[in-house]
Amino acid sequence: MNQVGFPHQSARTSSVTNTHRTTASLKLRKGAGRHYVVQSHLDQGTELVLIEVKGSWAHVLVHQTYGWLPNVYLEAIPAVFDEPVISEDEDELAEPVLSRYSLIEATHVTTATLNLRKGSGTGYPVLKVIDQGSKVRSMLQQGLWSQVQCGKLLGWVPSMYLQQVPSRPAKGGLIAVPNQRALTTIGLNARRGPGDHYSLVRILPADTAVVIVARQGAWRRIDRDGEEMWIPASQLRTVY
Repeated sequence: MNQVGFPHQSARTSSVTNTHRTTASLKLRKGAGRHYVVQSHLDQGTELVLIEVKGSWAHVLVHQTYGWLPNVYLEAIPAVFDEPVISEDEDELAEPVLSRYSLIEATHVTTATLNLRKGSGTGYPVLKVIDQGSKVRSMLQQGLWSQVQCGKLLGWVPSMYLQQVPSRPAKGGLIAVPNQRALTTIGLNARRGPGDHYSLVRILPADTAVVIVARQGAWRRIDRDGEEMWIPASQLRTVY
């Protein structure tokens, strides 16, 4: 299963940035298979958020609804770049800066000097040369290629030259909290453990009511609809 990590938006919003679009009219199902109930019908060109890939099926978020559809009918939405800036000292264009994603924690390190490309193949143009030992954030895997964030750039490199960075445990021990009610302050990613390196459980919109049941370092374990997950304490507002 290929987990896809999404940075939360810095603005106070209940939506997240769409990452893919459908290439055909599709049925959004409740599970990863054609025997699952159809929740809705999606037109060709519908934009959505890809959460994870399981075999030939993709778990997605579209129109505030979670569901599954065949991943062969999805294509990535091209990254949005800021306008190039002319250097005052040199008559050349500066590197394009990615505006879709914010800077987030690195998950992998490169094991060789690599070309960061605009797409998943050697036929795509090179955005930047990444030195061996550079830390990147893996966003998505497609075949033998991985989409990564390097600094403020988003591009593709061969997966075989990426080595996972060891997970950093959260500081401080687990401390129980007597069921404290709270609201999320922004749309955010809820994870399976106290850290950004843990897999995504679900995306919580802003103003989602939760119950804090434990804390560890800067993270809080919460209960939402009977399911426990972790989110940063800085993105919670206590309700008295």
